[in-house]
Amino acid sequence: MITPDYIERSNRKTLSLAVMKDGNVVVKAPLNMEDSVIKRFVWDKQGWIKDKLFMINQTKSKFEDIINYKKFLLYGNRYTLLLSDVKKIETNDNFQIVLPKKVEREKILKTLKLWYKKVAKQVLQDRLAFIENKIKLKSSIMKITDSKGRWGSCNSRGVVCFNWRVVMLSPAIIDYVIIHELCHLVEMNHSKHFWELVNSFLPNTPKLKEELREYGFLLNLFNEE
Repeated sequence: MITPDYIERSNRKTLSLAVMKDGNVVVKAPLNMEDSVIKRFVWDKQGWIKDKLFMINQTKSKFEDIINYKKFLLYGNRYTLLLSDVKKIETNDNFQIVLPKKVEREKILKTLKLWYKKVAKQVLQDRLAFIENKIKLKSSIMKITDSKGRWGSCNSRGVVCFNWRVVMLSPAIIDYVIIHELCHLVEMNHSKHFWELVNSFLPNTPKLKEELREYGFLLNLFNEE
């Protein structure tokens, strides 16, 4: 039996179970609930827990080089890192991100993060303008964020925000994230009508949505800086 790594007790009235991105199994329970009740609850969820852990381990295996900063994603492609005699960061046709030799080893991730943010601002501004013109939905302001939990957001004032890590994704998924947020200008929820609207612009929305879910681990990258 898979047992919880943590049991968090509080004044809540119900039990809940979550498998975190790091693989930890967490149960949230009422303060006075008996351990036997919690154990039975976890036992009943064994199949679900195993499925979640399998997906996490599969992602770790598939993207081990990305998670360990051996390679870096850009537009869905894996890039290796190269230190060379360049004045500023650039990419080449060999799928390399080339950094100036003067960058200190301990500052490479911080330097890359700043570069990613600059790339994201330019790329997302350009792509947002193109898509807005195409689907006739217009935001008021675009912002680049460093959110640890979401790819994007949109508020009632028409402000759309995108996580800078979006540029790590493939062009098709980048467009999906942008269109998703622009559709919130019409529907500020995830109702049936919202998804029908997204799907009217992107008929392969279910596939893109599923692909994006696989890349959720990217939101934890570069958090050390």
